Amino acid sequence: MTYQKIEHITAGQLKADHNSSDIFQAWLGTCLGVALYDKKTRTGGMIHILLPEPPMIGFPEYPEKYAATGIPLLIQELIRLGSDPKDIKATIAGGALVGPVSFQDMGLDIGGRTTELASTILEDAGIDILVSETGGFFSCTLELDMATGKTVINPPWEDRQDPLEQPDRPGTDDILCTIENLQPIPQTALKILRMFQDSRTGIMDIAQELSRDQVLGAQTLKLCNSALFSGTARIDTLKDAILLLGEDMLIKSIITAAVNKYYNQIGTGGYSLCKGGLFFHAVGVAATAEKLADKTGIISGKQAYTAGLLHDIGKVVLDQFVSAAIPLFFRDLTRGNKNLLQSEKTLLGITHCQTGALLARQWKFSSALSQVIVHHHEPEKAVDHKDLVCIVYLADLLMERFSTGLDIEKMQTGSVDAVMKRLGITPFDILELVDTIPMHAIKNQEIVTR
Repeated sequence: MTYQKIEHITAGQLKADHNSSDIFQAWLGTCLGVALYDKKTRTGGMIHILLPEPPMIGFPEYPEKYAATGIPLLIQELIRLGSDPKDIKATIAGGALVGPVSFQDMGLDIGGRTTELASTILEDAGIDILVSETGGFFSCTLELDMATGKTVINPPWEDRQDPLEQPDRPGTDDILCTIENLQPIPQTALKILRMFQDSRTGIMDIAQELSRDQVLGAQTLKLCNSALFSGTARIDTLKDAILLLGEDMLIKSIITAAVNKYYNQIGTGGYSLCKGGLFFHAVGVAATAEKLADKTGIISGKQAYTAGLLHDIGKVVLDQFVSAAIPLFFRDLTRGNKNLLQSEKTLLGITHCQTGALLARQWKFSSALSQVIVHHHEPEKAVDHKDLVCIVYLADLLMERFSTGLDIEKMQTGSVDAVMKRLGITPFDILELVDTIPMHAIKNQEIVTR
């Protein structure tokens, strides 16, 4: 059997090649995937588009994110590699709705508008669209076999094996034993987390606390030098970090470094679909939640960032049990049209939100963080701190729909309209938020094929 390398095309990325035997693959929710192939020259490419066009006037910094600027770039790249547009054929997939919203003009049909613009651009370029499977409310994967030009569109969790017998559900003792054996978020980080949210605490107090944990200090400096936080100027000391990043950014990097180590205790056999998938999803939700908080002005950005970073801590506990039930789990999500919480409840008897609540109590999290961890999939059930819960719910949903392929996630969308009304968010605001979703952190991550 010939092995074919799978090249994952992440959101906001395009890739073209000539005489390749790889398979290009994109995980698509509301994003749109466009695959182009010329059989005469064995030249092809794929682009993973977020939005129809840049929200701002002028040529964008990352043109691959938009249909208006990215598709012409992909066509030009195929021409450069020797293709004639009349010989290029296209396949389009994705473009799902964010949710069944009540707006009469369907203002949140970002995927639909992206699809329409992409189709127009391809037709104007003289490129035939052979296959177009777009719309609906569910995700899919688009694959392009670069050796043959064959394209395949599948549900994202299609099980290619017979389901196994349902494993035993984890009991309370199993859950507690797993929690006991996990390496927790360091006490230093938890203390800094509380200090971060206390306006009476200064940066020097936090720096002094960090100096007591050399391991966390080293991890923080490493993260400060990564693309997530800086990636340009070299940062060797906490003093450098304060000067170059600022106080808030440094403190966020401390907490993020601690959470990174916690999330990365798991492999790629359960929730995580790529190396570091849970962590990258958490960072994306945190950054988007912070933008939402700044936009609405009803919650502090630092509180929203922290809540977004920690919302999925329960998944680390349940990961081994999900891994044992993967074939059934995928089938339940895909064929049963259930959301993630329903599938967890069916197959495991407990959800990651409920498990996260156990950790929140053990680590003495604030009431606000605990409410987010328990209710970020069902914000209407929050007893208090509902604005914060709604912000993290919407940030989580946007990450699921526009940055698929990081971890197993399937949000219910029935709360979208009520959440947007509560937060005072419009469809145009959603476009701006999607445009700020961090992409650089997830480039070239290895996606696991099941």
